Amino acid sequence: MADTFATSFAVLNYSGMLFNKGNTRTPLSSIIGSRAKTTNHVEFVTGQSYTSGGGTQPAISETASLTAPDATVVTRTQQTNVTQIFQETIGISYAKQSNMGTLSGVNIQNQTANPLNELDFQVAARMQKIAADIEATFVAGAYSKATTDATVNKTRGLTTAITTNVTAMSNKPLGLWDVADMVKKIYGQNAPTNGLVLWCDATTMFQLNADAVQNGLTVVPAAREVNGIQLSSVVTPLGVVYLYLGEYLPAGTALLLNLDVLAPVFQPVPGKGNFFLEQLAKTGAGEKYQIFGQVGLDHGPEWYHGKWTGIATTFTKPEYSRTVYVAGGNITTTTSA
Repeated sequence: MADTFATSFAVLNYSGMLFNKGNTRTPLSSIIGSRAKTTNHVEFVTGQSYTSGGGTQPAISETASLTAPDATVVTRTQQTNVTQIFQETIGISYAKQSNMGTLSGVNIQNQTANPLNELDFQVAARMQKIAADIEATFVAGAYSKATTDATVNKTRGLTTAITTNVTAMSNKPLGLWDVADMVKKIYGQNAPTNGLVLWCDATTMFQLNADAVQNGLTVVPAAREVNGIQLSSVVTPLGVVYLYLGEYLPAGTALLLNLDVLAPVFQPVPGKGNFFLEQLAKTGAGEKYQIFGQVGLDHGPEWYHGKWTGIATTFTKPEYSRTVYVAGGNITTTTSA
């Protein structure tokens, strides 16, 4: 594909405040960013698993104890993921760089171009795109481990990683008992259940709030803050679950996450770092730059998390009834949507 440079007529200059219509929300990356790790290998460890066995009552007589039992061994299995490349290129002509004073649009007299520096703007916009790509990959990325230089490494995202605790909703709305049942599934896998966060889209959030109201429960806003992200909460029979609006979830999918085991894993280039800007070779009257970085997701033990699929993707506003008892025996019932 041929390069596309920012030129004077292709990228016009305007005045006024800039507003981005793209999706710049990256809550998962933000909430786990403080636990970032680094690696010098494309494949990194997400943990080891072993099974010690469940508790049972032994039946050993004194006579039997005089002979040691046969030796047994507990084996371990290692889980891994990979980093992948995120890369963008920016090209700006010399003419464009020297033409930032020429304005298009209306009421241009005595106005100043915004942005003042085209390179700064293009770099910032491409970094926003990379951040969105990372968020989408961490949530729903497919897994692929390269076997040659020409094949692609793809980091395993959460919807791909979670395979043990999965519930198919068969096009039904997600309710609080479904959430409690998923907590139960995770508990049944001997995984911790403190501080679990339900990651869902807006439609599913509507479903949960409606179910809470109909069952006399309360979704508490801003109940917990993690890295500047305000989480709501709701009480289930098995403890408190936090709620947040996620991005890039496949339609009809929601996740129940243990944030304590999630972390981005960066693979920096020696002497350059990670997600750096560098100028490329010049071939004419313009400049090219690239942004390059490598990162993957450490999702921890996948059975620490849960996943719902097939959730209803529409929301029907429920009707609420309220009965008021008035002195004198009159009863008034009101219904509202």
